[in-house]
Amino acid sequence: MIEEVATLVPDEISSWRHAFNDGDRKIIRSMETVVDGIASVFGPFCEVVLHSLEDPARSVVKIKNGLTTTGRDVDSPITEEALKQLNEIAMQEGGDISHTCKRTPDGQLFKSTSMVIRNEHQKPVGMLCININMSVPASEFLQAFTVGGASETPVSGHFPASVDDLVENTVDRTILEVNSNQQLSNKVKNKHIIMSLFDKGIFDIKESVPLVARKLGVSRHTVYLYIRQRKLGES
Repeated sequence: MIEEVATLVPDEISSWRHAFNDGDRKIIRSMETVVDGIASVFGPFCEVVLHSLEDPARSVVKIKNGLTTTGRDVDSPITEEALKQLNEIAMQEGGDISHTCKRTPDGQLFKSTSMVIRNEHQKPVGMLCININMSVPASEFLQAFTVGGASETPVSGHFPASVDDLVENTVDRTILEVNSNQQLSNKVKNKHIIMSLFDKGIFDIKESVPLVARKLGVSRHTVYLYIRQRKLGES
């Protein structure tokens, strides 16, 4: 393991422990997909650990790549270093992220980032820890970032600078998509554009309807009409 297992203290003398409620547990569960997502990006040489502070004696509730890095698994206890970080920040509003470099007993070098997870009352309820093995050959580590590891076909992406930019870009791309369909008559293209934008979730954005209406040169009433039809399952 990267650090020695911590020696736990009773709840009554801890500076950060508290009785968990269902809300605290929901926060921890909501972070489980984050663990999967980070691990899928960085690959098998990156250990991602989600700790719940409800029971520090078996705090690990979700872990990816543990057995190939530090040897940990679900129900492993919290570490001494994690406890030290918690005690240092328990009474603070900020400073919930720490970065360290560690070396395992067998000589492997890890770059580690630990983030404290707080509830609505600013009480620590968990920790998300990322440990990247820096000792593996660079060629092996970089294989996790190849396109084939996620999708064989690269997808073009747009990173909007504003909500208006997002809507306009989505409308422009949707217009091109619909216009490229030779089977559609010009009479129904606006309808298909608006229904396609609904399927893409663009109308969940506030003030998107008037922007779409202006872009297509139609009334807001027309946009709402086609949205209602789409909701009813029409095409």
